[in-house]
Amino acid sequence: MNEIIINRLKQKNKELINILIQKVQNEYENDIDLIGICGSFFTGDFHEKSDLDLLVVLNNDRGWGFAKCFILDDIGYDFYGSTWAKLEDMANFDNTFVSHVIDVDIVYSRNTDCIERFMKLREKALNIINGPMNSEILKKTKKHLDGAILSYGEMMLEDEIGIARKLSGDVINNLINTVCYLNHNYFKLGVKHQLEELMAMERVPTNFERHFNKVIFAKSVVEIKQATAILIKVVRELYNEIEEEIIDKLEPTKDNLKGTYEEVWSNWRNKIQYALEHKDIFLAFSSGVSCHNFYNEMHISRGTALINLMKDFQAENLEKFANAFNEAMEIYRQEYEKLGIKVVIYDSISEFKKDYLGY
Repeated sequence: MNEIIINRLKQKNKELINILIQKVQNEYENDIDLIGICGSFFTGDFHEKSDLDLLVVLNNDRGWGFAKCFILDDIGYDFYGSTWAKLEDMANFDNTFVSHVIDVDIVYSRNTDCIERFMKLREKALNIINGPMNSEILKKTKKHLDGAILSYGEMMLEDEIGIARKLSGDVINNLINTVCYLNHNYFKLGVKHQLEELMAMERVPTNFERHFNKVIFAKSVVEIKQATAILIKVVRELYNEIEEEIIDKLEPTKDNLKGTYEEVWSNWRNKIQYALEHKDIFLAFSSGVSCHNFYNEMHISRGTALINLMKDFQAENLEKFANAFNEAMEIYRQEYEKLGIKVVIYDSISEFKKDYLGY
């Protein structure tokens, strides 16, 4: 763009901002705390058809009355508000729109207290971003990764290409946010430069852009599903890698493991034996899945060995699965042995009574 066009755009924006400020001063002086310029006109990455992105912070519901959507000179404008609660979420890094509390040029404030409040939120956001990656940020990251997987699950039930493409877009948005969070970063330049910003971050999944483009250029529902699955996998691999680096490895203790082996015996061992004797495939399958989930939870929350029980399930060979179940129980019993925990087992009810009641 030449200088004349740039100056014309800036002058138009100045006039629009002055009109908005006048509206606020006339009708919403006690309802709107701040107005700031953000987006492309803050970063300088604007073009002839760029709209004016404004941060307008309300302090009550009456302030929403200022809102206005309109078209001027073939450009759509959306004067819309935000709340302090939303800004606090951004400052806590609860979403990747952190730029709205960092990259903002304040042009109006109701008073100095409003400016100070905003500056504290900006400082908080910058401290989190400039600080170390930690388990709290990892939890926020996981929400986006889980969101991508959920949308992928919906996609697998669809046969119409338009819906499949839309769901692939939902997956992509969640994965982009996942990678952004994993880099402890935020997007500064808007959607049109999002992929470019992402690829410039320190840790990006292997061949991310290639897999990303395969989703975009997919020509059939089958291709969309296949490409989306690969994209999720490479992002999940990066997530697992970073999780391994920052999460302290848990170690089982006597207090948190005591009674859990007996729990496996109580909840699933005899069900598996019954299923084998009566050729009850569904009981074997459902009990196996439930026990597998238990082993997973114990691995995650208490640091026990990772036991992949269901890899050995075969509907046509329940005896093999029952043997695998017993082998898994033995692996879990060894966790007791490492800590010197004895399995609580009685030979008679009188023995239990004496131990339990103490006489």
